[in-house]
Amino acid sequence: MGSLDGRRVVVTGASSGIGAAVARAAAAAGARVGLLARRADRLAALADEVGGHAAVADVTDATAVTRGVDELAGALGGLDAVVAAAGTMHLGAVGETDPQRWREVFDVNVGGLLATAHAALPHLGEGASWVTISSMSGRRVPTAAGGVYAASKHAAHAVDETLRREAGARGVRVTTVAPGFVATDLMAADEAGREDVAAFRGRMHALGLTPEHVAAAVVHVLGLPPEVCVVEYALVASAQQRET
Repeated sequence: MGSLDGRRVVVTGASSGIGAAVARAAAAAGARVGLLARRADRLAALADEVGGHAAVADVTDATAVTRGVDELAGALGGLDAVVAAAGTMHLGAVGETDPQRWREVFDVNVGGLLATAHAALPHLGEGASWVTISSMSGRRVPTAAGGVYAASKHAAHAVDETLRREAGARGVRVTTVAPGFVATDLMAADEAGREDVAAFRGRMHALGLTPEHVAAAVVHVLGLPPEVCVVEYALVASAQQRET
């Protein structure tokens, strides 16, 4: 358990945050990794670091995702696992926020997840694994300002349940990893001058898990015997638990 020797693993959202940490942890555990993300410079640097392959694609572009996943599967000689780690978050109440902001959240967190699954499923067979990086917000709505993000993550949980019914029947293990606060730049696109955004970002970094904590959970799931499927792996930092 824990060794990924020779496993061929593709990670989306791999240029930063949890995705980059998963790529490093999987490679350290012996996996051969394929990396997919938008930011070409960061992706190339990480591919060099871990000895992996890179494909540049925005997960909201289904055609580009299919092309990228196919390219990585070809370079790796097939796929044993996909970790869908691409995600975004915008903070704000429904009645006070430009609907375009919500569209961006759903385009990445739901549409991008579906596009990745559509591209990856033809490459995943008996004993393969699919892992979605969701959130504890996919299990409850924490605040009004985080409600639309939570809705997108509830949808991500539903996508995984669908994949269990669709791909689980042919031996693909589907796992939803649901962390609480994680110290990442998830909200980097939100306005820097907003006090609520700054306060929330401060709590994420002060109380959150590190991306490496989440990556360790993913490697644990992938390293379990093929007859074991973890349905959901929910984790929070002890500091966050004490606060709540």
